[in-house]
Amino acid sequence: MRPEAEGDSEGEESEYFPTEEEEEEEDDEVEGAEADLSGDGTDYELKPLPKGGKRQKKVPVQEIDDDFFPSSGEEAEAASVGEGGGGGRKVGRYRDDGDEDYYKQRLSPKMPRTLSLHEITDLLETDDSIEASAIVIQPPENATAPVSDEESGDEEGGTINNLPGSLLHTAAYLIQDGSDAESDSDDPSYAPKDDSPDEVPSTFTVQQPPPSRRRKMTKILCKWKKADLTVQPVAGRVTAPPNDFFTVMRTPTEILELFLDDEVIELIVKYSNLYACSKGVHLGLTSSEFKCFLGIIFLSGYVSVPRRRMFWEQRTDVHNVLVSAAMRRDRFETIFSNLHVADNANLDPVDKFSKLRPLISKLNERCMKFVPNETYFSFDEFMVPYFGRHGCKQFIRGKPIRFGYKFWCGATCLGYICWFQPYQGKNPNTKHEEYGVGASLVLQFSEALTEAHPGQYHFVFNNFFTSIALLDKLSSMGHQATGTVRKDHIDKVPLESDVALKKKERGTFDYRIDGKGNIVCRWNDNSVVTVASSGAGIHPLCLVSRYSQKLKKKIQVQQPNMIKVYNQFMGGVGRADENIDKYRASIRGKKWYSSPLLFCFELVLQNAWQLHKTYDEKPVDFLEFRRRVVCHYLETHGHPPEPGQKGRPQKRNIDSRYDGINHVIVKQGKQTRCAECHKNTTFRCEKCDVALHVKCSVDYHTE
Repeated sequence: MRPEAEGDSEGEESEYFPTEEEEEEEDDEVEGAEADLSGDGTDYELKPLPKGGKRQKKVPVQEIDDDFFPSSGEEAEAASVGEGGGGGRKVGRYRDDGDEDYYKQRLSPKMPRTLSLHEITDLLETDDSIEASAIVIQPPENATAPVSDEESGDEEGGTINNLPGSLLHTAAYLIQDGSDAESDSDDPSYAPKDDSPDEVPSTFTVQQPPPSRRRKMTKILCKWKKADLTVQPVAGRVTAPPNDFFTVMRTPTEILELFLDDEVIELIVKYSNLYACSKGVHLGLTSSEFKCFLGIIFLSGYVSVPRRRMFWEQRTDVHNVLVSAAMRRDRFETIFSNLHVADNANLDPVDKFSKLRPLISKLNERCMKFVPNETYFSFDEFMVPYFGRHGCKQFIRGKPIRFGYKFWCGATCLGYICWFQPYQGKNPNTKHEEYGVGASLVLQFSEALTEAHPGQYHFVFNNFFTSIALLDKLSSMGHQATGTVRKDHIDKVPLESDVALKKKERGTFDYRIDGKGNIVCRWNDNSVVTVASSGAGIHPLCLVSRYSQKLKKKIQVQQPNMIKVYNQFMGGVGRADENIDKYRASIRGKKWYSSPLLFCFELVLQNAWQLHKTYDEKPVDFLEFRRRVVCHYLETHGHPPEPGQKGRPQKRNIDSRYDGINHVIVKQGKQTRCAECHKNTTFRCEKCDVALHVKCSVDYHTE
């Protein structure tokens, strides 16, 4: 601590300001390379002079042994290490004797200060010239426990994006790799290397960083002119599938098993049995039994009951003979509670959907393999309903499904989904991150499509994804794109404003083209919409029918060709969403992954129907296609209960028992227990379907 000066009291802050004479004396002292400011023999290291700035004050250097940097468990307190230990690493920082503000004002207003961990990470993200090997963090203040040196988390598995606030605001120091002094001499935060023969990384206090800013693409300034885009349409896929690809596959089940083949089924069976074994349950699931289980899941999409156990009830209003004869109720519950598609012991801690990743990867391969021969592909989001708690759960206002998981999907214009990925926030493994979240996903989809089927394609997407940089990138890959665009995604295009276009006649439009083959058009319809494209222009113009509120009749409105292309090919993901939502399985689980897992099965069933419509001469609708798959799975792979096995007795309808209508006592072929006196009888009530003596009929049917 700094020695207390006269007039200072405990708890008061120093307000000392140096005079001009004292500042001149300090400048004279700086000229000495071995100046001793503290009088205790401490060496000082002179910071290099930054460009266009004032000379920095000398900073004390403390020797630190190599053992100061432990792998875990030791405190990173650079100031507390004793002197000596030659050959150790050097820490350049101002001398902290208790009053930090005093020394900042006493030495220089440009004096380097200790930064927080959050500021250092922002500096590293914004300045690529700084190369660091490690960050030393001082122990944070623990406000919730008396222990102050408690570790904040796992040092091996944690990430910089998941640190608590107390750790982000604590003091930290940057360890920089040893480098050439001449190349880094212009950096104001550079600390020169020691002359010792052993080169070790140097620790230094970083200068005040510039304001934090996001890493963005460099804005491309283009010269826009009013002209139409003339471009030839892309060729599409290079190699088309053979015409006899589906000639031997006629049944809906055979088309579905193109996606759910033996490899995928064995994956599910393997990890389900493994998970059940870890809980001490002998599941013994087989491929045939899983297909029977999947048939019940598909059946619940068009035969919905409030509780899934009602499928096995014996009461005539809900009893389902096909389900109860195929699988026992308790067996279905056991399989559903142990259903898994990954090994819980080998999950990726970074991937939030690692429990589903093996299945998603295999289904993506098969969906991409059997994609129809198309040129135009749409890209959009897909919501899977979920109302529980999970970090990836989304809320989107105004959508039909507001709560649930978001999936990014690439599809054909008719709704065949050929690529899908779940949204999980920021992912360190994301490719093309510099283009933004939406554009990076489109580029990943285009790369996967081109890798599976080489060719040139036209992609259509909405304003969440569209930007001029994305159009340029796709053009460099040989593709074309069209999409609605937001105002902040196009840089100063000289188009008429929305207000000006709104005042003009309906169907009015304005457009501009840049020098790289991109055109932007703003069109006045019900509202003003802006579309950017690299594969479609204004002409040929077409006429569309619109209802005029002023004239009270339908009128013809001009529409640019690029608007027509967008409307024609954009709705692929929406069509798939509509098809799946019509007959979505009503059986759901309480675990967070049950909804996206069942969505994967629904997706491949919808894709199988799309292939059936494409290649079959007499296609059926989606409901009939689904029913044929269900009947085949339950009738072929079902296991009827063994003779003699009886379930619990079902409750009788007490309302019809006492109505006094049509209770006829008839003869039955064998003796059974009377429902009233519990003695053997050969008679029964035909309406109530219970054994009953003639003499007991009145008592039984009277309340």
